[in-house]
Amino acid sequence: MKERIEKALRLHRSVMAQMPTGTGKTVLLASVVESFLREHSNCNVWIVAHRRELVSQIRETIERVFSKTHPSSLTIKEDFSNHPVNSSKITPSLFTLKEGSTSHPGPLTLRGEGGNRPTRCSEPLRSKVGGPSKVSPDCLSASAFNVPIKAVSIQWLSKHYDEIEEEPGMIVIDEAHHALAKTYKGMWDRFPKAKFLGLTATPCRLNGKGFTDLFDVLVQSWSVPEFISKGRLATYDFVSIKSDGVTQRLIDSLQKRGADGDYQNKEMDMLLNKKPSIERLYQSLEEFGKDRKGIVYAINISHAQKITKLYQENGVKAIAIDSKTPATERQQDIEAFKKGDIQVLVNVDIFSEGFDCPDVEFVQLARPTLSLAKYLQMVGRGLRVAKGKKNCVIIDNVGLYRVFGLPSQVWNWNAMFEGKLKVGKRKETPKDREFFLMNGEQDDIQIHPDSEMMMVMSHEELLQTIQYREFVDSRGEFAIIKLPDGKMTVVSRQGEQVLEPGDYYDMKLLDGNILFYRHCRKEVCYYDLLSGAIIDDGPNVYDVPKVVTLEGWEFIKYGDVYMSRTYEHFSWPYCPSKYDLFNFGDYLIYRYNYLVDSGCQEWYYYEGGNGLMMKATIDSNRVCFLRGDYEHVYWMCATLRCGCIVVMDSKQDYYLVDSYLKKTYIGCNNPKNENEDLHIVMPRLGKKYYDEMMLQEKKKEANEMLLLHEKSVAGHVELYQAGKKWGIKVDGRVVVPPLYRSIAQPVGAYCAFEEIPRYWGIMTLKGKVIVDAKYEKVEIHDGGIAVVTDITGKTQTIYLK
Repeated sequence: MKERIEKALRLHRSVMAQMPTGTGKTVLLASVVESFLREHSNCNVWIVAHRRELVSQIRETIERVFSKTHPSSLTIKEDFSNHPVNSSKITPSLFTLKEGSTSHPGPLTLRGEGGNRPTRCSEPLRSKVGGPSKVSPDCLSASAFNVPIKAVSIQWLSKHYDEIEEEPGMIVIDEAHHALAKTYKGMWDRFPKAKFLGLTATPCRLNGKGFTDLFDVLVQSWSVPEFISKGRLATYDFVSIKSDGVTQRLIDSLQKRGADGDYQNKEMDMLLNKKPSIERLYQSLEEFGKDRKGIVYAINISHAQKITKLYQENGVKAIAIDSKTPATERQQDIEAFKKGDIQVLVNVDIFSEGFDCPDVEFVQLARPTLSLAKYLQMVGRGLRVAKGKKNCVIIDNVGLYRVFGLPSQVWNWNAMFEGKLKVGKRKETPKDREFFLMNGEQDDIQIHPDSEMMMVMSHEELLQTIQYREFVDSRGEFAIIKLPDGKMTVVSRQGEQVLEPGDYYDMKLLDGNILFYRHCRKEVCYYDLLSGAIIDDGPNVYDVPKVVTLEGWEFIKYGDVYMSRTYEHFSWPYCPSKYDLFNFGDYLIYRYNYLVDSGCQEWYYYEGGNGLMMKATIDSNRVCFLRGDYEHVYWMCATLRCGCIVVMDSKQDYYLVDSYLKKTYIGCNNPKNENEDLHIVMPRLGKKYYDEMMLQEKKKEANEMLLLHEKSVAGHVELYQAGKKWGIKVDGRVVVPPLYRSIAQPVGAYCAFEEIPRYWGIMTLKGKVIVDAKYEKVEIHDGGIAVVTDITGKTQTIYLK
């Protein structure tokens, strides 16, 4: 990486270098600076950062790197940004290389204002191709190393440009994804002879703008999967909230944006800085981060303090750190954390960049964001390797993997650098594309069935997905990858191979997730990446397949033929009529105009809670496609009242498919025992499934009630009047029409209503009446408890939950 950066600097004035968080950018920075000073002795080097903590960290790293090459004593007094400003021209305190031998520079020390003023860079970098530099490393004099290195904050520099006389030979910008700010742009104009090197883990901006107006070229390091496979970054377990959980639904309701384009802090605070949300954070910590040390990223100072308080009340050694924490106290807390005296650091944007503590064992994300840079900086704090550290657990309590994917995803940084790719909010992973590896049995982490969290990827699965090496191209959800042995393959976003590796060439990703490639025999092939089916191949392939949509479902049109997107091909020599296609959302039926002998049996099944047995309706002329199933084509056997369907595959095996597209094998035409006999299995399984459906409905209703309660607390519930009647709106949407004489302010997920004068009842915020309007007085308390008084004055306590 260092050699490629130095080569780029010889060819270009301004270079940006990308390296993942935790892979040693600052050490690389110091090494590049040292080499630059060896070759260009009359030049100053400035290292610019946007925060004081980063300036201090850079200084410490430079001291460490230079002390290894210059083993004499090292003395430090003060950094560039702390030096007092005089009214006259100044030369601030700086690092300098002291006089030494002609072959090796002397020890690193600090020179104050009393030293000689550094000269301007008299020798710009020249390519070695064009001839050697005038200053050769082999003939450096002692005075040649009397050269400063300055670490400075951009805030200090922007205020004191006019007070500095020297001109730098190189300016290194740490965390260079901030460099589009106006305070940075001025350096390019003020120092036209200087070389620029920008270092960042994430060359992207939330607004999608590129960096080519400042930097000429991007030099990329290994990807995160490569660093992990080489043992330079730690593996991780990634857990996140479920898509249908309360927290995800609260986050999905965030509408407002701040000045930077990210979620508005005030709205995040209103929805998530509440006791139920913070309690869920603690439950996740107990479930996945117990006995580990780690970092929590909070929304704001108040949020961080509430999280810390709850953690402390439950025996967790936690402490909150934010921008108002005094520097000395902050450093003491960090040192205590490194020693293990503190288990959890709850912070507000303090440890997103520059925090160096390799043995962080978990990262808890409690703050939503739309910024890819912020997301990768946060999770990257846990990926540093350390002695005795097995892996890191990333606890995603705000569903960020649904926005950006996993930390090991391969990104097209060059496209973002050029401003050609904007990272927006990804859609929820649809049911027909299960790209996130799900494993119900983990070695280290067991998830309770009632938990709000789910396993996205374990560290065992991660190691299986990072076997590829060279990123070639990407489009949509897939990427073309070259393996170490030179073979080519295609992987999903999470690294899962979807094509057998081979000696392919001219590989191209076409629209609709179709792959074009040539064999070593120069034969052309079109391949459906979703189903794994070969559309056509051979020496004489002329038509280009296209993806068409019929009745809301995707099919492949190849010439005049229409094909299903399944590995088991089903095709028509013509476009099927819309009158023969029936879209039921999660499954599609194609109806033949004539009967076909499918081999389906007749049998009875259990229907409903009253024990009713119904005879299956046999549909022998209908073909069924299941959404998300790219393997099989089915025959439609029966449609049950509960919303389930029964289908038969090509092997005459029968499956019960529920409304969640869960497919359960229930029998076959030639059963070996009673567990495969449909006449026995179906009634039994039907009853069990019906009971499960009822339980799921109750859980769903409970979740909705909890969501309404939290929105009520957050002020998202509004009482409105139409004429003389009152109703309820939630998020501006009418949930209770104006039917009532009066409605009291909600308490939690409930409110009292007056139907006629002096007759009060209680309903949920969805309008469901749970206490009839027959009481003269109704009082609702927290916790779902109500006290009602009838017209005789008799009181009664009612538990609403």
